[in-house]
Amino acid sequence: MRATIFASFSLLLLLLVAVPAVVYAAAIFEELNINTPLAHEIMRHAKAAGMKSFMNTSVAPCDDFYGYACGRFNLIDAATEETYNKDIFQTLNEGYQRRLRQLLKEPKMSNDSPTETRVKYFYESCLNTTTLRLTQRPHLLSILKEFGGLPALEGSAWNESMFDPIEMMARLMNRYGKATLLNVQVRPGLVNSQNNRLYLGQRDDLPSSKIIAFSQAVLKQKLGKLLGLSEKSAHETAAEINKINVELARGKIEPREELPPDQMNRMRLLDDMNDSYGPILNLTRFVQLWLKHDYQLPVYEYVNNYFWQVKKILTQTPKRVLANFMLSALITDYDLELSDNQDKQDEVCAKQTTKLFKDFVDHMVYRSLEKQNPDIPGNMRQLWQELKVAFSNILLSPSSSWLGEQTRDEALAKLKAMSFHILGSEAPEFENYYGGLVISTDDYFGNVQRILELRAQRLRESLQQTPSLNYYDEINLSPTYEADFNRVLIPTSFMQHRYFFDEVYPMALKYGTVGFSMAHEMAHGFDDLSRTFDGQGNLRDWWDRNATEQFEQRRQCLMDQFSGFTYNGERLTKMQIQAENIADNVAIRIAHAAYLSWLERSSLEAEKLPLMSHTPEQLFFLSLGQIWCSDLWAALRHWVAITDTHAPHKVRDYAIMANSDGFAQAYNCQQGDHMNPIHKCVIF
Repeated sequence: MRATIFASFSLLLLLLVAVPAVVYAAAIFEELNINTPLAHEIMRHAKAAGMKSFMNTSVAPCDDFYGYACGRFNLIDAATEETYNKDIFQTLNEGYQRRLRQLLKEPKMSNDSPTETRVKYFYESCLNTTTLRLTQRPHLLSILKEFGGLPALEGSAWNESMFDPIEMMARLMNRYGKATLLNVQVRPGLVNSQNNRLYLGQRDDLPSSKIIAFSQAVLKQKLGKLLGLSEKSAHETAAEINKINVELARGKIEPREELPPDQMNRMRLLDDMNDSYGPILNLTRFVQLWLKHDYQLPVYEYVNNYFWQVKKILTQTPKRVLANFMLSALITDYDLELSDNQDKQDEVCAKQTTKLFKDFVDHMVYRSLEKQNPDIPGNMRQLWQELKVAFSNILLSPSSSWLGEQTRDEALAKLKAMSFHILGSEAPEFENYYGGLVISTDDYFGNVQRILELRAQRLRESLQQTPSLNYYDEINLSPTYEADFNRVLIPTSFMQHRYFFDEVYPMALKYGTVGFSMAHEMAHGFDDLSRTFDGQGNLRDWWDRNATEQFEQRRQCLMDQFSGFTYNGERLTKMQIQAENIADNVAIRIAHAAYLSWLERSSLEAEKLPLMSHTPEQLFFLSLGQIWCSDLWAALRHWVAITDTHAPHKVRDYAIMANSDGFAQAYNCQQGDHMNPIHKCVIF
């Protein structure tokens, strides 16, 4: 009880001195079970203070809603060169990482699962910086020696006659799962999602051609620090490697130029592909060497132009340079930041543990959050169902009559089949995956090596297995939609209460934050990239001709609208694909409709926050608008504007609200106001 009163009093002091409370409130309360009227009222005051701290109330909401909702954010949580992007998703991840560090530091117990013990051992192996400094370079050099050594290091001792580019590509994939010139994926087939297929082609992880030069400086630093190359040698090697990246990017379809899946993938036999790209790019041989057996089934050729660039590179690039490029793929995994500051090293090691054991780490955090608040998973499932009902009603409304009866019925069937999943909520048999993995507390780099080997093995094995959604190709900071499974994924970090929502906050905040985020991913099932996937995740164009034409007109409206916006003093480039803008446009209608439905059956008394005069609907739009409060380091703003498939947050916030009649009504914006333009774009 004393701790509860102290925490409440501490938070009240924070509010009185005007410290931004949105983060501090969550941090103070996240480990405490506070359930008293006084604590609830202080938490509501804290949330109101946090929201108000971001606002600039001298700006009229109908003139500039982002300025009104987020006008002071950069004064409170400014980006720096080190933390170049500050937004709510980063804040959620920081809370997630704090909780994870606490869990990893807990003593190992006799009832811990074998996988949990391994994960804690791995974390411990990362903390001994003295040992890490002694073993980092020798271990990396031994890995490189396994493949004949890095030419930049070996000099005249490197044996060029032993180097075979196709063999090297296959060995790196087989041994450590390292993609070099070609990406290799195993995913459900586009036409039949019940079987896994092999996808070969474009590397989506390559730096964008517009910012690729930045990677050269980073690589040069790594070559010098990790391998001890001289300044001159590191510079020359990084430049040669970067030149290959530049050439690869010439054949790449940039994210902002993405096309629907059926236009980027075509199914072909490996031998037929050899007729096009062989003999120098012999894909039959590459796959056979990678798998250690013949593979006769068709594969998906991912981006035809990319293969021609790979063939060109193999034809024109000296073997020494190719070897440097391919082996540089191994360096990143051994580039561990080492700090004598223990707190800093704790953070680094928790992030590394997250990166390499993301599935189990999510499960650890999920269990901890569920134990603290058992109602959250059920509440989120209930919210999901309410959003599905709201979207169904929109599809059945006159505003969606352009779909046509047959197309609308297909859309409703797809929506009904759509599922959602909170990462970490399921507890698969982790021992089936990690059972043979050896983790030692005094061998961090050996641990990394064995994890990479395991991942490479599991990738090969997945070709023979029934498709299952791999949630962990990358770390998820925000929700995603997987078209080939027709499933929405919610990050474990969204389980953290008091950031977005809490039982003592107005429900407007829950619908405007988590509700909008879920609805955004739900709407992705009907955007211009995923709309022709059906409810079972199969690519099948179920849209009739008139519905397709009407959809294209609505998509064109968004394309024209966004290409007229400016950011950082320059006009945004026109993007053919409008997937993210479509999802935003539909999601605000879904989340708002679901909230209005909730309001109709609930009391308005709880839909207020202290010291704020906003109506319930105004709170809904304010909480939604503050999702986009952010600050980006000035040097990166130009590059984000021309490379990111998402519009800059300020632009995104404007378009979401300006296209919403509900927003204009809630804030009494007059027709023709900046935030209530006469011409609006509406999809459904």
